[in-house]
Amino acid sequence: MRKRLKVSLGLLFVGLVGLSTVSLTATNATVSALQALKTDEVSFLEAGNVDAPQRIIFIHGSPGSKEGYEDYLNDAALQSYHLIAVDRPGFGASPKPVQTSLKAQAESLMPILVRSDKPTFLVGHSLGGPIALQAALLYPDEIDGALLVAPALDPALESPKWYNYLADTILAHWILPNDMLLSNIEMMELESELEKLAEQDWGALSIPVVLVHGEEDNIADPGNSLFGQRKLPSSTLKMIEDEGHFVLWQNVPLLVDEIKALLAVPLLHEGSNEA
Repeated sequence: MRKRLKVSLGLLFVGLVGLSTVSLTATNATVSALQALKTDEVSFLEAGNVDAPQRIIFIHGSPGSKEGYEDYLNDAALQSYHLIAVDRPGFGASPKPVQTSLKAQAESLMPILVRSDKPTFLVGHSLGGPIALQAALLYPDEIDGALLVAPALDPALESPKWYNYLADTILAHWILPNDMLLSNIEMMELESELEKLAEQDWGALSIPVVLVHGEEDNIADPGNSLFGQRKLPSSTLKMIEDEGHFVLWQNVPLLVDEIKALLAVPLLHEGSNEA
């Protein structure tokens, strides 16, 4: 009976907490073809052409890992670019503990950014979206563009849900896997972190920012991207019919096209193109 209760509660928590935190894993990846590397802050996978003049850094949601971007790291249309997917602090193989601060998470990317001054573009999904935006605000001379996919941006839409409070209990700590617990720690602080982000001057960003959101997203409300568009007057918003929160995996060709279009925009500040 106790085992059955534990399993039932576990499924309940996964179903409920997962409404705001679940990430999918790529299905056609070839991990052995990717190079796994690590800084003191984060671990990451590197693929494509490391000597390419343009670099793309992929930032996952919550929970998640660098492997969630393997469909992109292995996509034939992107192999002419230098591709990097990171494990955020607390997830995957990154050595640092989980960080609820968006600023701290953005700062964790700096050891990767300084490896080269080649033009760099960020792709962030879900919670990776505000982290990418925060990085661009902190390092405007290091970032040349950003693609935010189903981002969580509006603090009014990202307050903790009842299931987040439930997942913050002793019972949940007994049942839930560690990644889910770490994710819930992030979710409990997300509203206040987004308030801090919203207080910054988004309008000062001169780089191209593209917002892509599925109209059927019931995890990160599409209003998040509408909020982002209002705060980023020069941004481009694309609402996708018949797509939800997992458009990143369910419509890879669409997102690959968006990435290539973003990288084709003339640069506002040139790097030296060193690898």
